Amino acid sequence: MKRFDARKAVLDALVQRGLFREVKDNPMVVPVCSRSKDIVEPLLKPQWYVRCDEMAKMAADAVRNGDLKIIPENHLKTWFNWMDNIR
Repeated sequence: MKRFDARKAVLDALVQRGLFREVKDNPMVVPVCSRSKDIVEPLLKPQWYVRCDEMAKMAADAVRNGDLKIIPENHLKTWFNWMDNIR
């Protein structure tokens, strides 16, 4: 179903179920595509997260053990700061 048709269908379903309250103007700026002049709407994407603390510890240990080398070495402080304080 196209988005404008879906909006009307949702509105009709709310009215039929007695859940509709009111329509208000929203003072937001609606983004418009410069090429197609179509309304740009956000697209929901599934979210995913990675537990990084174990990977960061292994990466920091790899540098400490000499398995991995950071070049130039003046970036070692930044590397360990990132890996040891990962969130």
